[in-house]
Amino acid sequence: MRADPDIWGDLLEPFLDTSFDDEHQRRTETRLRRAGVSAEEIVEIRGRVERAMLSYNFDSMLWDWTYLGLYDLLSAANGVLARPAARAKLGDPAQFYHWAMRIAVRTGE
Repeated sequence: MRADPDIWGDLLEPFLDTSFDDEHQRRTETRLRRAGVSAEEIVEIRGRVERAMLSYNFDSMLWDWTYLGLYDLLSAANGVLARPAARAKLGDPAQFYHWAMRIAVRTGE
């Protein structure tokens, strides 16, 4: 049995309340590329969710330092922990949900 990669866990690492060394970041980016997410896409995706995720994890004082994933992203998009202005860049909620799910199911195959 093979486990699919946790794409959103890797994409959301920069929004954790911790820091990672260069080697860790390279391993994360390698996993994302193997899953079919290009370097340009990584920047684009993280740019789209940055304000919402920073608001979700820091403005709310959640300060999670171990893991943020798809659940957290969707919570930031629809919940009370992220400020409405920070969620604005995410776009239409239904379209955002489908976009996030298409990314989540990538396996690189």
